[in-house]
Amino acid sequence: MDIYFVRHGETYFNYLGKMQGWSDTPLTKSGHEEAYQMGRTLGNLGDISNTIYCSDMNRSIQTVTELNNGFKAAGGKIFKMVTMPELREQFYGSFEGQSKKETYAKISGKSVEATLQEMNANEMQDKIAKLDSTHLAETSKAFWTRFASGIEKILQTETKPVIVVTHSAILTALVDTYAHEMLDQIEPNNLSLTKVHFESKKFEPRIVYYNIKVEQNI
Repeated sequence: MDIYFVRHGETYFNYLGKMQGWSDTPLTKSGHEEAYQMGRTLGNLGDISNTIYCSDMNRSIQTVTELNNGFKAAGGKIFKMVTMPELREQFYGSFEGQSKKETYAKISGKSVEATLQEMNANEMQDKIAKLDSTHLAETSKAFWTRFASGIEKILQTETKPVIVVTHSAILTALVDTYAHEMLDQIEPNNLSLTKVHFESKKFEPRIVYYNIKVEQNI
């Protein structure tokens, strides 16, 4: 089965360059508008499930709402929305809401891009967990256990390709871990598509493509 992962629309923390994780800021005006426009193109994905799954973060829920508005305006039938805490972004503990630039300076003394050239996404998450003074930040192992369980629930429920609205750090980690050569851009764009194929009901992902616009889909 195929899952079309969609990064949520632009939020205020995205715009301000802050670590978001489990912190939740609403979509910007552009985030709402671009999600609506993307919804108008979802028919290009062909015969897909009438359910959209998303994290329980408000930014994901707002994105699905706008996708539905756009899809309906284009003549489509509204998708059923199912929220899942398993699909949340990684938790950053005391780094939540902090400047991304300053956070990565603490991790490596370098930019996000330069940091990921030195360590993979899992090593970076573990470094955040180690540096977190509150000891609340997730380790990469804790994140993957949580996220994989959510995806397996979807795989065991659905029979058609399905849309999952989720977060940039998840998609970066997914592609970095399972198809590093495709990670030509560290963070996927808001409202981009990442297509992942699953041969069975287990979490054994094969990345088909990463970070494209829905109208590019073939």
